Amino acid sequence: MKRVLTIFILFPLLLSSCGDQKIDTTAARKEMEAREIKVVSDAQIIEQAMKLGNEVSKQLKVSLSKTEYFIELGKDTTYQRNYYLFARPNELEGKELQLFQAYNYNRKNGISSNPNIQKLDDGKTLLYTKPMTFGDSTIGMWSIRFSRKEIVLSIDN
Repeated sequence: MKRVLTIFILFPLLLSSCGDQKIDTTAARKEMEAREIKVVSDAQIIEQAMKLGNEVSKQLKVSLSKTEYFIELGKDTTYQRNYYLFARPNELEGKELQLFQAYNYNRKNGISSNPNIQKLDDGKTLLYTKPMTFGDSTIGMWSIRFSRKEIVLSIDN
């Protein structure tokens, strides 16, 4: 009997302590949506990598000081932290070197070159390349590596 009486006394107290307060769940909902499994095609991944590569390369500038070229990063330096930039031909190897040689061949023969996306490391890394220009001439190649995971997470479904 005492137990039943105690339950009847405590039950209203417990209900009143919960109250009608609403909890803001927008942050938790966004986090859950970000962690949802995404189904994206290779075409979407390549398209997003090209879009991000174009954004990054627009931020990069080349300037001339006497006889040396310098790379200047734009105002948004988040790309320094998340992506890898290479621009010197003597540091290139494999596909990057082949692409640089192709861009160089095109430059010498008056053929225009467009940005390019290549898969590296069995598709775990995407390589964005674009001719590096100064004035009207091509002087090198922008080579930007993106993690496939970062590309997929940046796609909005």
